[in-house]
Amino acid sequence: MKSKSVFKSVCVFVGLGFLLTIVWLMIFSMTITPDDAEMTVEPFSGASVTFGFACALIANFIYQYNSAKSLEQRIYSNTSSLESIKIRNRDLIDKANRLIDKHQKNEKESYIDIAKASYTKKEERHEKNTKDRLKTYSDEDVLVTSSQEFGNFINDFPELSNNQNVKILLDEIINSENYLSNSKIELNRCIESYNSLIHQFPLVLLRKPLKFTDKEFYREEVQITDEMLGI
Repeated sequence: MKSKSVFKSVCVFVGLGFLLTIVWLMIFSMTITPDDAEMTVEPFSGASVTFGFACALIANFIYQYNSAKSLEQRIYSNTSSLESIKIRNRDLIDKANRLIDKHQKNEKESYIDIAKASYTKKEERHEKNTKDRLKTYSDEDVLVTSSQEFGNFINDFPELSNNQNVKILLDEIINSENYLSNSKIELNRCIESYNSLIHQFPLVLLRKPLKFTDKEFYREEVQITDEMLGI
């Protein structure tokens, strides 16, 4: 990709150089060339070509430098925004888990009250069936990490799925996940454009003195545990 960027930038530079060469020929023909001269008079041989490509080099460099600085600022801004969205997403997930924890405790307390009030075998069997049916009676507490997991949990309980505030919390988690995903994509796009730009001619010639270095793409850090692999 870097070699393609250099080739493309060289082609742009050459094209701009020829265009500015024509411009300088017109300038010399209107300024220092006598009216009776058959050819354009230049200050020295090849002046139009020299000035044309020199101006193309300077203009191209200034444009690339400003673009690189602008992309660099966008990368910093997007990185900061991404971290803010991640914090908000974690806060919303934490709020969802606290809601689940409270709901589980209430369900378990209700089950304990029922169990204490039960004396007959028939009632004990009924309580056992009720315990097996309700997920919140399991020994392991539910811990969600995404909107999908939270949505699956509340769908099992009408008192939660019909609660308007719980629906709002679920929507907020979904929105934060969408913002997070879009921010990651936008950040990597900026990094890709930046890395490509600093390898274009003529900026590539001065990128080290100007401290333009390749930036690493954003990658999600996923921790693979033994439990996830089933070992």
